[in-house]
Amino acid sequence: MRTSFTNAFWIAENDLRQSFRSIQNAIWTFLFPIFMMFAFSFRLGIKGVDPQYMTFLIPGIVVMTAMFGATNETMSIVLERQMGTFDRILAAPVSSTSIVLGKAMSGTVNGFISAIVLLILGGLLYNVSFTNLPFFLFVVLLACLSFTGIGTIIAGLASAPREANIILNILRFPLVLLSGVLFPIETLPVPLQWVSRAFPLTYAIEAIRTYAGDLSFTLYFDVAILLAYTLVTILVGSKILLKIITR
Repeated sequence: MRTSFTNAFWIAENDLRQSFRSIQNAIWTFLFPIFMMFAFSFRLGIKGVDPQYMTFLIPGIVVMTAMFGATNETMSIVLERQMGTFDRILAAPVSSTSIVLGKAMSGTVNGFISAIVLLILGGLLYNVSFTNLPFFLFVVLLACLSFTGIGTIIAGLASAPREANIILNILRFPLVLLSGVLFPIETLPVPLQWVSRAFPLTYAIEAIRTYAGDLSFTLYFDVAILLAYTLVTILVGSKILLKIITR
């Protein structure tokens, strides 16, 4: 067991090192969310920055950043499959379980770091503070795990990197538009509100925005949904990935 975790840490460290060297990854993970934050910091008809709206916007942008960071990291799975890297890793020998754990850890760390960077920028530039930072980070961590699971499923089903990126972008942009990142989901037509309830991003953002220092049913429900998403997506993604690398 100890050897499996050691190998998983090695795989995660290697993936993160390669990820942070990629200019494209840096643009999508950091610059795009920062651009979104600045672009939507000015509300139509209001001169200057609206502090109240920034308090609403920053949590959504932070969780969105975690999603981009976590899912981007899992896209390396498709490239490694194409290059035959998995075969070389398994010949090391490294167990398939270590590979799955390593990919999950690297995706989660990438998304978490991206969220922290934007969280700091939001606090410094717009003076946005949170009543319970540990809870905020816990929700972001759960969201990263569920996004990593989703990314692993996509990477396992796609046959080429381009196909995986197309599928991922088709999924991510509706998530951003319908999960309450930029505006309350209550402003959406009722059918779209039901659609938004199918996305983990919705529950992560809702949990952060509704937390006011006390525990409520809504908060418990949001965290429970995130936990369920995390368990199901990582389990399904792991099964798909294990089937591919062990066949």
